[in-house]
Amino acid sequence: MAGRVFTIHPGAPFLATLAEALLDGHLIAGRSYRHHPLDLADVSIYLPTRRAGVALRQAFREAVGGGSTMLPRVLSISDVLEAEDDLLAPEALHLPPVIAAAERRLMLARLVARWRERVASDQLLTPSGQPVAVPGSPAEALNLSADLLALLDQAELEGVDWDKLDTLVPDDYAAWWQLSLNFLRIATETLPAAIAERGQIGAGAFHRAMVEATIARWQTRPPPGPVIIAGSTGSVPSTADLMAAVLALPEGALVLPGLDVGAPADTVAASVFDCAHPEHTMNRLVERLGIERQDIGELGAPKPALAARVDIVRRALVPAAVTDRWPEHAATLDADAAVTEAALAHVCLTVAANEAEEALAAAIALRQCLENPEARSILVTPDRTIIRRVVAELDRFGIDVEDTAGQPLPQTPYGQLALLLVEAAAEDFPPVKVAAILGHPEARFGWPPSRVRPAGRLISRKVLRGPRLAGGVAAITKALQTLAEKTEARDDTALVADALALAAAFGEAMAPLVAAAAKPTPTLTDFLGALRETLDHVTRRAADDHDDPTRAERQLLSIVDEHLQTPDAGLALTGADFAPVLRALIGNVLVLTPSRQARVMATGPIEARLLPTDRLVLVGLDEGVFPPVTDTGAWLSRPMRAGLGLSPPETRIGLSAHDFAAALGAPDTVLIRSARRGGAPTVPTRFLQRLTSLIGPARTEAMEARGGRFLDWARRLDDRQPLPRAARPNPEPPLAARPHMLPVTDIETLIRDPYAIYAKRILKLRPLDGFGETPDFGTRGTLVHGILADFAEHWTGPWDEVAVAALIEFGRQRFSETLAAHPEVHALWWPRFQALARFIVLEFEAKRAPLARYPEIEGSLPVTDSFTLTGRADRVDVKEDGRVTIIDFKTGRAPTAAQIAAQLTPQLPLEAVIARHGGFTRLSGPREAAELVHVVLRGLEGRDEIESYTGHAPRGGDPVTLEETIAEAEMRLRGLARAYADPKRGYLSRARPFRTTDRGDYDHLARVSEWSVADDGGEE
Repeated sequence: MAGRVFTIHPGAPFLATLAEALLDGHLIAGRSYRHHPLDLADVSIYLPTRRAGVALRQAFREAVGGGSTMLPRVLSISDVLEAEDDLLAPEALHLPPVIAAAERRLMLARLVARWRERVASDQLLTPSGQPVAVPGSPAEALNLSADLLALLDQAELEGVDWDKLDTLVPDDYAAWWQLSLNFLRIATETLPAAIAERGQIGAGAFHRAMVEATIARWQTRPPPGPVIIAGSTGSVPSTADLMAAVLALPEGALVLPGLDVGAPADTVAASVFDCAHPEHTMNRLVERLGIERQDIGELGAPKPALAARVDIVRRALVPAAVTDRWPEHAATLDADAAVTEAALAHVCLTVAANEAEEALAAAIALRQCLENPEARSILVTPDRTIIRRVVAELDRFGIDVEDTAGQPLPQTPYGQLALLLVEAAAEDFPPVKVAAILGHPEARFGWPPSRVRPAGRLISRKVLRGPRLAGGVAAITKALQTLAEKTEARDDTALVADALALAAAFGEAMAPLVAAAAKPTPTLTDFLGALRETLDHVTRRAADDHDDPTRAERQLLSIVDEHLQTPDAGLALTGADFAPVLRALIGNVLVLTPSRQARVMATGPIEARLLPTDRLVLVGLDEGVFPPVTDTGAWLSRPMRAGLGLSPPETRIGLSAHDFAAALGAPDTVLIRSARRGGAPTVPTRFLQRLTSLIGPARTEAMEARGGRFLDWARRLDDRQPLPRAARPNPEPPLAARPHMLPVTDIETLIRDPYAIYAKRILKLRPLDGFGETPDFGTRGTLVHGILADFAEHWTGPWDEVAVAALIEFGRQRFSETLAAHPEVHALWWPRFQALARFIVLEFEAKRAPLARYPEIEGSLPVTDSFTLTGRADRVDVKEDGRVTIIDFKTGRAPTAAQIAAQLTPQLPLEAVIARHGGFTRLSGPREAAELVHVVLRGLEGRDEIESYTGHAPRGGDPVTLEETIAEAEMRLRGLARAYADPKRGYLSRARPFRTTDRGDYDHLARVSEWSVADDGGEE
């Protein structure tokens, strides 16, 4: 086989070298295409990926200097099913059609579900009594079936004999593996038989059959021109078989990526048994093909510095059995110091503090390379999250990235919308998800965006924020109708009408999903059909909108249609099951992004070793990321895999090591890792540890110094000159803008935090409620106050058990209306209301005998010519002597007598001032206050209280009467009104906070966190 097997040095550009070698006649003996470019059409070249094929075609165009030429037939061996037209041989035409992936997965998922139902309960416990985790939902069954299908396909490609399952002893394994072993016996017999019964064939079997058919065709009728397989390590047995068949052809050739043809014999021998060695797979392939290493030719001539660098990396990654030579290698590096320094001169090592800094440093390294207008750079990492982070950072520079892997379908706008629709229907339309749907860019409802977006924002702001409404879409429509009644005379009537129409369109669109969940025994077919219909309604574009569907839209609808056509789509589901099932169906689907000829490419390690680049940025060099964690899968343990003859998971480590070595063959390589991930310390990848151990601390520090500039730029990118600390705001609005009327509840705020009054009453700002807020203690207080007001208005006695029952009945209706969407809160609060109802009637009302009760009574008092105090008392009772009792119902803590006397909580004293001046219009004339009463209603036995204030006698101080308290409140009120009538009096932020830890609704506007600095002499 001399002259038939080649390798391209990692320091040489793989595809360009391949193209030049073929054109110059170095690859196929007697075949030079430099002067006969039209003959290239007879050549077939197989590459690992289609993306590499695109790059190879470009390499040929550049190699011929832009002249006219025929390109070779470039094929992909990475996916036979998608490339069946390329590999299909006449001898294989009798094969049955391949079963659709959706059909096969659903078939297996139903098998998994039935297996779970039939497993005896005593088998679900380990010998120690611990439960065994088995799939408990349709989504889990689908996920588990996907893992099993991957295992079955791998076994098919590797030629595993499932009859070996009988040689595995179940008692040797833990409880789950025993269950798994039993099911594998069922699945490996039942699934192929079921597929064959339908006249179809599995994907793995079809793949292998296509390879065998192709090999058979080549043996009987060789291709008319040369056949070359390049860039593959032969890690898949069926690919290795194909490579062996190519060598048997008259004009067949193999081009291996980065094989060390000069490696010592003992290193090669050790690598065959060391799965973690970079060339473990290729050395096994060479041994399997019977190739003598001296017969393998090396194509391309790398620059001396790159050749030296690759040699250093190869020595660092030698098998563990020969690492005793490291001292000798290190001595060689020191002896040839100049060569070593030149080899590592364009290798940078960057150690970021965290993932965010890692991504920014990588983006800057890529960005700097583009300073050369002709340069291209590649981002390489196996971690999709890292790619997303770096792409986001590059976006700040306006740099487009060509992502060769694509974007996960659930993360695309269309995929997110589909999941939102399903989740909203299953969860009874939670407000935050309804708002997300109405504001989603793909949600059109047949309207132009200029109409649908404002209507959606109105619904979100006016209806979905605040306490959650009960009743789904109908409740939204009802709330909008109420809003429409309030806005009949205002300018936004048309907007409210649009919101009503949008709510109706939303309800109509969601009806299919709601109806599917309401069926007695819904199935996956019902839900997928409903989702298809709902998506059609929601994403329907306006008549004048001619935008083409996105790739994500076409792909998701294709998946839905494919599953609808499968005979196994009758999988039984509930409404709550469908969202996780949909996520399982689309979770691993990638939407390929169109090639934009961007100068930055994000790709995986396999493609990176083939593609040309000026700078390669390798990110995520930490254990668990590069290489990934070795995973045996959900169905087989490590010993079980070995018993069946499956390749060990550690093979992936060897492939990662090969990718690492290939990356360091780039002209300019930037290695980046993060010291912490997810808040936890990381361990550098074993490959980097080996490299730094070999080259020594001094050279490692030099690499870090070169890589440190990216960190320095990243940290300085957002640096700015320190700004002076914000001053405490003290706005001085003109008198005309100041409030001329305040309720008594705002007076305490005016004293403690005048800025809050400025923001609320002058700037007219209000805190924005959250979406679907859970009722809190404020809601409870409002609810109880309203019930007691209604009861006092309509019930005049007697105050006995009959009254208790009546009050409870008043409360029952209000509780049902207010807490309909929160049954858990109703269950907690209702018993407490029943308890406080007994206290109110029997302990409070029955022991009082006022002439009249006035609930929720309003009043006002002109304090100055330009300021009026208003107030609404929870209740005012008139006594026989004409004086009044002012009552405030509290569901929380009541102020103490000392606080009332000190005017720290002036609400009730100010209401007494209003009564003294005849400000309560429902009372006849001025009234003096006999007492101020706080009724504390906690709804807990022994915790409800009646606290009456008629004055205060502090220990060691002068007593204060009620009259004095009221007079003091009036005096301070008038002084406060006069003070704010001065245009130079500002509304100071947090002038007298009750506690320094108190936080207000407007503190962020006042920038409290910036100017409030605790010191020894101040409150803050």
